[in-house]
Amino acid sequence: MSNPKFKVGQVVSYLSATSTKHARKGGTITKVEKMYELKDENKRFYPNGVCRGELTTIKELSKGEVKGYAYQTTSIQPKGFTSDITMIEEDNLRKLLGYPSTHRQQIIESYSDTTGKKYTK
Repeated sequence: MSNPKFKVGQVVSYLSATSTKHARKGGTITKVEKMYELKDENKRFYPNGVCRGELTTIKELSKGEVKGYAYQTTSIQPKGFTSDITMIEEDNLRKLLGYPSTHRQQIIESYSDTTGKKYTK
């Protein structure tokens, strides 16, 4: 298994597939963990038969083979909003371009209120 793409303390944005208009746009990585494939007996399914998830960070519940990395992130929110802690797969994160000192501001500016006005701080 290769090394993780992102490091603790790095600011990343969430891909649009996992970030809707009103969802979190990005965050700061606080922890990196290995992901494993679940054993068949630990998998859970929706009523229509679709698997709810095939990966875990708990080695005891898995087949033991590393499949990638999961990142714990603390979301970056405009002033007055509460951030949250999320575990997200490596494929759902994107590295921000430009200077690292402007990354937090890029994420905050990607939010807009109900009138369409962009946040600046």
